[in-house]
Amino acid sequence: MRIRLAFATSLAILLAAGVVLAAGTVEEVTYYSEALGMDRAALVYLPEGHDTSGTEYPVVYLIHGHEGTAGNWYAVPDFVQVLDKMIGDGLVDPFILVEPDASSMPWAPALPYPFPSCLTDSELGGNHETALVEDLVGWVDATYRTIADRDHRYIFGRSAGGYGAARVALRHPDVFGGLGTQVGLVALEPVKYMLPMMLAEYSGGPPYAFNPVAGSASFMVFSWSAALTPDLTNPPWMVDLIVDQGGNLDTEVWDRFVSQSPTRWAMELVAAGDELDIFMDAGAQDLFLPFTTVFASALDSIGLPYTLQIFEGDHDTSMAERLKHHVTYFMPLNAVAESPHHVFNPRRGWPVQEFMLELPGDLEAELIALDTIRITEIDGVKLTTALRPLVSHVLSDVNGNGQQDLTIWFSAHGLAGAMRDVGVDVPSSVDVVLRGETTAGLFWEGTETLFVPVLEK
Repeated sequence: MRIRLAFATSLAILLAAGVVLAAGTVEEVTYYSEALGMDRAALVYLPEGHDTSGTEYPVVYLIHGHEGTAGNWYAVPDFVQVLDKMIGDGLVDPFILVEPDASSMPWAPALPYPFPSCLTDSELGGNHETALVEDLVGWVDATYRTIADRDHRYIFGRSAGGYGAARVALRHPDVFGGLGTQVGLVALEPVKYMLPMMLAEYSGGPPYAFNPVAGSASFMVFSWSAALTPDLTNPPWMVDLIVDQGGNLDTEVWDRFVSQSPTRWAMELVAAGDELDIFMDAGAQDLFLPFTTVFASALDSIGLPYTLQIFEGDHDTSMAERLKHHVTYFMPLNAVAESPHHVFNPRRGWPVQEFMLELPGDLEAELIALDTIRITEIDGVKLTTALRPLVSHVLSDVNGNGQQDLTIWFSAHGLAGAMRDVGVDVPSSVDVVLRGETTAGLFWEGTETLFVPVLEK
């Protein structure tokens, strides 16, 4: 687990500098879903050069919240500007972003608009989980230049989309290698604490005549019920609610409901020995913060690693603003990591190994958060315990290219031990991966190739 508070520094510091912009495009597309038996819509961001470069790209799937569809993608111009700038300035490698329509068509005549599907296979709302995992992913890989494997495929979900993204990623780790949730309604356990909010939307008191358009809490509870506890024998809404007409929790329905919480899928993932890279964020002032923190506590209890950022904001914080954090967690800023002479030899009698770090674009090395720097991987093997640097550091322009560098030292003894642990044969060349965050909570990564003539004294 890693939790970091990302409060003070504005991200504008990081992305205001530089003028190079890529010219990505957004396509409005339809694909046929066998699972749903219909055409479905999606928006696809393609980086500049997709059609001509011959390059294959990672893919990010972005799942909208309760009131979203692919037709009202959150602030599309803002998304395009953020993605174009990050890619155009060389901060991150190009990638494809797909936002499918994850809504479910109204299931009763009195419903005036689509409800979120929660990416479940529901007899009421349709087979949306299968539609994404089997139909959409296959269509995207067949249509665009993608790196078609789980290690280069990620799914992010905002708000209610956080539940859908978590459900799909945890249940299909062979398809998705990374999960991101932004102000996500992830765990289902806190839903029962919303019942007073729901009851307040009915002035008549018990017995309550619940309906999905009485207010926002009713809308949310009904949409979850359509996805998780449908009942085609229970008109007019065809759902079993977790609350009875007296305003009390229906424990039988609740057990069916909460059995589909991502906390369950997480336990099953760990029991199966599978892995998933997880990044979550949530606003410190968000009413729905417990949906993320309860899930984080569940992950702690089963030993499933994750990273959580708590930012200064609420549920309405712009997804475009927070997108940079999610993207760089899975596809970090392209930092440069260099070590003098590119050699590691613990026999030379020098107790430290020196590295110089340089951030990409116009980002100064002073933006590196010193307490986050780690050596996380050696020769393609992730370290069980990442190596922390020694305290000393110096800011300067070591290579004279006009870009600020951060010089940092690691224990030579600790680095040698880590190399032995991952089975480095000597003499050989090994790739050492350094990773960390900026002071604004963006993630960076740099790799240095070191020649290792000897490890044992």
